[in-house]
Amino acid sequence: MNEILRRPGYLNAGAGGQRLRALYQDQSKGFECNLLHDFALSCYLGQAAVDSEAIQRGIAPDLTQTETPYKFGYCTFVVAGAQRAESGDKDYPATMRTLLSMGRPPDAPDIVGLTALHHATQNPAGCALELGRILLTSGANVNFQNRYGEVPLMGPCQNNTIDAIELLMEFNADVDIKEADGLCIRDMYLRMGLQVTASITKWLRKRTGEELPMTEKKCDSCGKKTAAHGSLKICSKCHAVRYCSLECQRSHWPTHKRTCSPFTTTNSVTVRPNYRAMTQSPISTAYATRVAMGIPSPPPPGTARPRAGACAPRLCPGEVKAMIIKVQLPQKLFGMETGSTLSGDLMVYNKKRDFLCTLTKAENPGSYARLFEVVKEKGVGGCKAYFPAELRAQYELVIKVGEVLAEQPF
Repeated sequence: MNEILRRPGYLNAGAGGQRLRALYQDQSKGFECNLLHDFALSCYLGQAAVDSEAIQRGIAPDLTQTETPYKFGYCTFVVAGAQRAESGDKDYPATMRTLLSMGRPPDAPDIVGLTALHHATQNPAGCALELGRILLTSGANVNFQNRYGEVPLMGPCQNNTIDAIELLMEFNADVDIKEADGLCIRDMYLRMGLQVTASITKWLRKRTGEELPMTEKKCDSCGKKTAAHGSLKICSKCHAVRYCSLECQRSHWPTHKRTCSPFTTTNSVTVRPNYRAMTQSPISTAYATRVAMGIPSPPPPGTARPRAGACAPRLCPGEVKAMIIKVQLPQKLFGMETGSTLSGDLMVYNKKRDFLCTLTKAENPGSYARLFEVVKEKGVGGCKAYFPAELRAQYELVIKVGEVLAEQPF
């Protein structure tokens, strides 16, 4: 490790970066907290009162120092303890605030350049993200680059830890900083899964002042994320706003009526779903890659019980099923590449996957072309887009192409 660490600058794969990463992970598995000095151990155990007393009595070590051959700082010990702690009399947030209030630098890196913020957001177990917020509000650099050139945002994107992504983007994480191998988040996030894509895109839109319908799952009137009785309900006319109650819908109507756009022949297309065998899979390739690499990651919504093929919900006579659908263009395997040279069926499904079909060009000549162009022009990476839709019969799907929704986490 020392030989690689002596090399100057950021370490790409050719300079031993990947080898260093493997050695660091393998050898740090033997970490034993009982070998720490008393002050570091009290940080690890979240004993804020003990640390505070040691500082006041002048028996605490220099807070700018580090311990162990890995050069862990005291803020990192607090994070590590919080991630591994069992229930008990521990107060990690108070311990972190004590250290920072007494001059402990929030950005002290270990031997591979990982700061306490890197550690807190890579593994959000316990109260690690609360500690991450404390670090950020205390001046931690949200864009601190480790020896691999990676900013803290890289880890959560790779691990699909959305709460950590939300925290870092809230504090203006930069998506254009390249790591040692020349990659940045902007280059990669479209391939990192549906939830990562939705989260990053939402914040990028916020930064430019752009906001699409259904950017967040919340009541468009009061902002609540849940309803008192059941789930949030969508506007029966436009299917593009949500409400937690009838009262909120009524109070918001004077505002919403100015933009409420019902389904019309101008802003919508009617297509014939095809429920035969599918050549594409709705399972996220990013999720499949994480599983293959052994990275713990919950399955995307609706994939806990993946369906083997197409699925048509049962409708009663006259029933209309309103839903949000995802339309995905034909793609090359394990990539996001699409284009006019690629041909094939469009894949369509909702979050629950209780509606899953394809749209063929032969059965929908005019609608196929219009839908294809809208997705190419306004969709995520020109590959997929989300729309309000109504299934009016088993073979009659109306898609509101005139109102592209914000990226959804499915």
